[in-house]
Amino acid sequence: MKPGRNDPCPCGSGKKYKQCCLRTEEAQQAEDLLWHQINRATKGLPDKLLTFEQNRRGPETLLEAWDDFTLWGDEKFDPDSPQMQLFMPWFLHNWHPDATLNDSDAADTRTTGQAFLDHYGKQLEPLLKRYLEQCSVTLFSFYEIVTVRPGDGFVLHDILLDEECYVTERSGSAQAQSGQIIFGKLVKVDHVAILEACAPIFFPPAEKIAIVDFRQQLYKLENLLTPALLREHDDEMLVIYHQISNRLLHPRMPELRNTDGEPVVMQKLIYDIPSAQMAFAALKALCIDSMEDELLAGAKFTAAGELHHIEFSWLKKGNAQHKSWDNTVLGNINIKGHQLATEVNSDERAQQFQKLIKKLLPEARYKTSVIESPQAMLAHMQDEGQNAQTRQRREKQEELNNRPEVRETIMEFMREHYRQWLHEKLPALNGKTPLQAVKTKSGREKVEALLRDFELRKTDANLPLDQSIFDELRERLGLKISKNNFTGSGFEPAAWDNAKVSFFDGETPCPGAYSCNRLPHCSADLRYRH
Repeated sequence: MKPGRNDPCPCGSGKKYKQCCLRTEEAQQAEDLLWHQINRATKGLPDKLLTFEQNRRGPETLLEAWDDFTLWGDEKFDPDSPQMQLFMPWFLHNWHPDATLNDSDAADTRTTGQAFLDHYGKQLEPLLKRYLEQCSVTLFSFYEIVTVRPGDGFVLHDILLDEECYVTERSGSAQAQSGQIIFGKLVKVDHVAILEACAPIFFPPAEKIAIVDFRQQLYKLENLLTPALLREHDDEMLVIYHQISNRLLHPRMPELRNTDGEPVVMQKLIYDIPSAQMAFAALKALCIDSMEDELLAGAKFTAAGELHHIEFSWLKKGNAQHKSWDNTVLGNINIKGHQLATEVNSDERAQQFQKLIKKLLPEARYKTSVIESPQAMLAHMQDEGQNAQTRQRREKQEELNNRPEVRETIMEFMREHYRQWLHEKLPALNGKTPLQAVKTKSGREKVEALLRDFELRKTDANLPLDQSIFDELRERLGLKISKNNFTGSGFEPAAWDNAKVSFFDGETPCPGAYSCNRLPHCSADLRYRH
């Protein structure tokens, strides 16, 4: 039953319903109404603008704009390209054609939307006119998702202008996660903000680093970033967008390196040997963490009691990348009958083993090497992944990984790994460690982006990483640990019951009706918009 206006508010704030949640509900109803009105008013607008532009300048204009949008790259215009959802709003409202002279010798560099407004403005209904006016003056930018209300909208933070607002977005918010980056264009009409254009892919949090670097370059030009300054550098924003999106939409094979920093080349070195016993006696010392009887425990012998088959690791003490590791696996040695096969993952380790064999087992005769490129290795793994035997092995491995004692071991190992990460000099932080980088505002943003990226990857990969690992890192770094810590969709649904307003400029105090004590960020921290 709905409470009366003078009844206590059901949210538990202690205020009357009319002074608390009723105001929020009425504001939400007004916002929903305006959102639907805007959708009705703009229905079919892109087609009208496109027809208008083709009649104005001709069909070749679209191809000219596409070349500018793709920075004159090799990508041909394709109406089915995923980039169309970003390109069309950019073309209609932000692209200024090159100055050309028509029959009246007057240069016309207006956008399609501006020209349409000039021609039909007096005939348009007021709401549509206001919408087109906002489309004409609003720039594209990079937005960080602060919080999400799935199926309704999200709070976006303009990384360049340092502004936040709530954006009504029904479909896009369903899959969004806090910390992700959007390249797009927000259009604000009265008290409603709508995502007019959005890239076909959300960027992971780590991509914020390139955007922060771009912002720092702009700060060198002006102490205060303004829309006018960004308009002068909109081509550079487009360059950053394409660099990131091309890398994500068309990923290249990464350069794989082992923990010694050597390029990964999987190879098997095969030797003929006099006997398994002779080879084992010569090479057993290469497994520095096991005694002879421990290695022989898993060996196979002939009926006469002679060693036939044994397999063990080739190890060295310590690890160049991970100081907490006791040793590094350099290869796997497999001795069977009169054959020795050693698997290594780099040319350097292969050469090192060949030198050792000549010294420790000169009787061995080199036969051949089987080399497999990373691309072939991945293709082979994908093919293998389809057969029943591999699926069975994978299920057994997953069962093993899900054991509490195994998950706890992995988690403690990862906890120590991230503790060491605090002291590593990272290229993403311009050669600084996370502990050094957080001493500046831009450095803190970059480190926070990396941490959020870790959290999302942990969630996607279902790794046994407890959130306390990242809470500990934030505490060590002096970063804020929020109640929700950006781990899900932002606030829990209940916390949103009284939390819907349209804009927050970072300065205006939060209205009393929205100061609900169930929200983690309200009047206590006005940088956040709920």
